[in-house]
Amino acid sequence: MDMASSDDMAMADLETGEEEEVLRRLGTAEEAGLTDNEAARRLRLHGPNVVVLSHHHEGSMLQRFLMALFSLWGWDHVFPKYNNMVRIILNSMSWVTVLTTIAITSAGQRPCELAIVVFIVATSLIACFIAKLVLEYAKAPLEAKAHSPRAKVLRDGRWRDVHAANLVPGDIIFLKVGDIVPANARVLRFQKIDTMTCWAKRSVDCAHDFLIYYAWTVSCGQGTAVVIATGRGIPRSTLRLYPQRYARPGQLKEGVMLAACFCASLVLVGTIAEIVLSFLLQKQNCTGMPLNAHFMPLIGGIPMAMPVFLYLALAWGSVRLCFLGIASRGTVALEDLASVDVILFNMTGTLTCNQPCFVRDKIEMFADGVSKDHAIILAARASRSQHELYIEPIDAAILRLLDDPEQARFGVQVLEHHACFFVALKLMFQTTYIDEGNGSKCCVFKGDPTKVAHQCGCSKEVKEKISTLMDELTLDGYQAIAVGHQVDSCWEFIALMPYTDDLRSDSADVVDSLIDLGLDIRVLTESPLSTTKQVCGKLGKLGTNVVPAHSVFELARNNIEVHSNINGISDLFPEDKSDVVRRLRNFGCHCAMVGYEFLDHDAIGESHIGISVADATDYTKSESDLVLTQHALMPVSSAVQISRKICQMMRSFTIFTVSSTVHLFGVRAILYLLWHFDLSSILAFMIAACNYCTSFAMLFERVELNKSPDRWRVQKIITSGAAFGSYIVLTTAIFYWVASTANPFACKFKPISLMGSDEEIRAALFLQMSTINQAIALFVHSDGCCIIRFPGPVVTFSFVVSQMGWIDMVVQLSPTFDPGFSLSQMGTHKDD
Repeated sequence: MDMASSDDMAMADLETGEEEEVLRRLGTAEEAGLTDNEAARRLRLHGPNVVVLSHHHEGSMLQRFLMALFSLWGWDHVFPKYNNMVRIILNSMSWVTVLTTIAITSAGQRPCELAIVVFIVATSLIACFIAKLVLEYAKAPLEAKAHSPRAKVLRDGRWRDVHAANLVPGDIIFLKVGDIVPANARVLRFQKIDTMTCWAKRSVDCAHDFLIYYAWTVSCGQGTAVVIATGRGIPRSTLRLYPQRYARPGQLKEGVMLAACFCASLVLVGTIAEIVLSFLLQKQNCTGMPLNAHFMPLIGGIPMAMPVFLYLALAWGSVRLCFLGIASRGTVALEDLASVDVILFNMTGTLTCNQPCFVRDKIEMFADGVSKDHAIILAARASRSQHELYIEPIDAAILRLLDDPEQARFGVQVLEHHACFFVALKLMFQTTYIDEGNGSKCCVFKGDPTKVAHQCGCSKEVKEKISTLMDELTLDGYQAIAVGHQVDSCWEFIALMPYTDDLRSDSADVVDSLIDLGLDIRVLTESPLSTTKQVCGKLGKLGTNVVPAHSVFELARNNIEVHSNINGISDLFPEDKSDVVRRLRNFGCHCAMVGYEFLDHDAIGESHIGISVADATDYTKSESDLVLTQHALMPVSSAVQISRKICQMMRSFTIFTVSSTVHLFGVRAILYLLWHFDLSSILAFMIAACNYCTSFAMLFERVELNKSPDRWRVQKIITSGAAFGSYIVLTTAIFYWVASTANPFACKFKPISLMGSDEEIRAALFLQMSTINQAIALFVHSDGCCIIRFPGPVVTFSFVVSQMGWIDMVVQLSPTFDPGFSLSQMGTHKDD
């Protein structure tokens, strides 16, 4: 207790003490930071800066092994966030079914059945385990590149980029807009700003000596802070969850769960009904019924194969995303990208490079006696210094116009530098300084021409001239900022400075590819209407129907026709982007948002799928489902195609599984209730093995790509599967009736009789059931009632090979199809 109290007191002193005293106690200096040797020593002393939010008891090694074995079947992989009874029931049902089946087959001395069960179980578990290892190996470098927390730290007087886990108390760190605070720290120097700086789901006023905590987010501004607590030393009261997009189930997981519940319910309810009807109609008690046959549908892989197949399909899709350089957290984006109707792009930084380039010759002067060179120097004074650790792209472009960046601060004493507005390139930076030449106090600022003209009190004629020049520059593909100057309370509009922000090299190709996939594209930007139209006109097939934000929000909220024809929205404020996404969602659209800036996080959070480009801010990446790790947009189109292929594959498999379930159970029930014919469970075992082979073949099938958004309609899928299954149940019942009753074709085929012994009927019945059951896999790619999509070579080859193998097995094992056959009779049968 005394040690804990002393630690709390020491932490309180660091939080409330004077800045000089805090730096002295931490043994660091604001100008040089810690030395490398001292940082290494403290790292050994305090441990890595890794925060564990839960310290619950993990249990013994045996308990962890049993839990891993329990969840290895696949349902935990399919539903990682479903800590509810559905997952537990499905998982338990799978293992109880397997263990019961093994017990029955072992007691009945049927090694063939036991071998098939072990084969199915072992193949599934090994496949899941290998897929998990491959996926983790493929995702590790991309996760480290996209989501690994980094920090800019001062060591030995030099700023370095290090992993956040290597931070120690006493480190001087640099924070900028969009950064996530890596440890508890105390602000040393932060630029004065006009809004909150550190955002933790509540308003915070930034002041000198202000405390910031682990996992807070810097919303604007930049500055330095000293770390006061890391890792295990962070008080529990200040801990909060690291920013991360809320994980939710995707459409495939929800659909598979509903289909699995349908299959399990069908078997459960049907088996109970079969027992009751058998007891009532046939006056037969339940003890006389072959209990192993009632496990036959479950043994066929109803609740077991579906999560395995889905996990393997999603794992294969995630590996393909890794090959494209896309880091993903979970599989929601991989599942739901197929259903996306609209993709929204923030123009600056996503479609464009966000690397402005000014053209000196096109600078328009408005102030008398001011040269272009002096206007550039004034603009540079309203920019961040080249010595600062982070410079906005617009400031860096202005400094590049100077022969020597030191000219921006030569002969002046800067008093303060802060931002006035917070809308990307409309961000108006203002610098107050004293001119050392005459001692006058001056103020210079740059930003949106309309804002600057209003601040300077320009006349109507000047504002019209500015508007005309902006329109002319826009036609040539230019945007512009304005520079204003104040001397002795007199504001003057100095110059209009045009610049270009080129599109990414693949922006037009990506837009064309997404439009070809049936997606609607929206460009969201804070830029003026004319500039947005100019950019949209360069984006391939995208139209130029651009509407300013105020016009969009004046539209009726239920006017979907107007919203559906918009190609872009200009003059947006940050909060407007999320409102646009929210409106589209209210119209029933599935939206994906591609963002770059910190201010895009609200829109990304509102969208179904959030995507961040490679150089996005840390917080924007943490809110996104997909993060591009390469400076290219084409992987977005490829990801949509992969998602649609997986949806098509899973639709085919789900229909196949539902139809197989209906077939196995329906045939079992009809033959037993109508003809008192009991199917041997080995039929279900062998058909299940056939279906497993066909299912794995579907993973490697070449799927035809849908050219429109692909949403899972689970009811339609289950209905299609039930219809297929009911049809083949009818064909099997007719086949058995023909084979077991008087020969209806005796007049035509007198030498041959279709009537056979029980062994022959069981063998023929197995071949018919196996063939027609697997044949469903050849037609599940169809749309509606017409065969539009034919099976590929992989599924066809698997079907042919498995049927040839099973025909040979039928010849060898036909006696074992008799439910009363025992292992001791096999040798007698062979001798005969």
